[in-house]
Amino acid sequence: MNALVAALLLAASPFPAPRVTAVTDRTKFDPGVVVSVDAAKGLLEVRCAAGLVTFKAGADVQVFDAAGKPVGSPATLQAGQKVRVWYVVDDGARAQEIALEK
Repeated sequence: MNALVAALLLAASPFPAPRVTAVTDRTKFDPGVVVSVDAAKGLLEVRCAAGLVTFKAGADVQVFDAAGKPVGSPATLQAGQKVRVWYVVDDGARAQEIALEK
């Protein structure tokens, strides 16, 4: 029964499910284009529909390629790449997982 409830909650999600991050009522999602990455500061700037968003994205955040394979940390990202970012708002937008789009 719990598996059915979990499946229904994921199906009702307004965004695609992340690969490894657990979706909660605090999880948010924004697709966009990478503007800049500052690996030393753990910051990722993405131009989303709502404008420029700066995510806290340290080395512990997993990045997946378009096929779903892990490719490393946000330091591997480059300006101009299309991404999908799952995050929570916790003293700013804290990235939980990032996926490259085709």
